[in-house]
Amino acid sequence: MDYKVKSVTMKEEFKVCPSCGYEDGFHSMFRREDDITRWLFICPSCHNVFDIGFTV
Repeated sequence: MDYKVKSVTMKEEFKVCPSCGYEDGFHSMFRREDDITRWLFICPSCHNVFDIGFTV
């Protein structure tokens, strides 16, 4: 799958898509990078992928 991960600074909450305005939250995905696993968020409407800095 071809996509670009967009970095976002989370304020009080991260529920509304900054790209398309979808208001009902996100799907989750996980991506391993060396010794860490990034927790990324996918907009169900526009399918953009966001990184708010969470790791597992």
